Amino acid sequence: MASFAASFAASNPSFTPSFNQYATEIRSLCSRAHTLSSSDFQSQTSELLNVMKIEARSCDDRKAAMKEYESIRNEVDRAALLGSSSSSSNASSSNSASNGNAAAKKRFLETNDKIEKQNATLERIQQSVAEIEDVGGEITTQLQSNREQIKKQQDRVKEVNTMSKYADS
Repeated sequence: MASFAASFAASNPSFTPSFNQYATEIRSLCSRAHTLSSSDFQSQTSELLNVMKIEARSCDDRKAAMKEYESIRNEVDRAALLGSSSSSSNASSSNSASNGNAAAKKRFLETNDKIEKQNATLERIQQSVAEIEDVGGEITTQLQSNREQIKKQQDRVKEVNTMSKYADS
């Protein structure tokens, strides 16, 4: 997923160069999270994420930029969890602490996957609603056009009837 997001950001011309640069830097930090102290990782990524969020607002496609920002923020959360669980596992000789961290990590990843699936479902629903609204607008336009044509035909029939009555008299 990270490789897709990286290629998406790199190939999306509606993102500003700064936005792409922040995304690349954050992903680099995520890949090195296990080598950094938890506080260093948090401070560096937190600052970059804040600036990236501001930068996302100035992108041409703000919605896509915010979606990419959220994806990167999720990567940071995963990396922080993985980094803290690996460092605490190394520091702790207790097997139960390691199992607790592994279980927490597993729950976090499962929950995150569920949230991503729900977000994808919501996006599909929003797209369907937008398509339905478009079709409804087209139908409304067509009905208005038909209404105008019927009105014109009714006026012509009245005119012909009037002429016919006038001619009969």
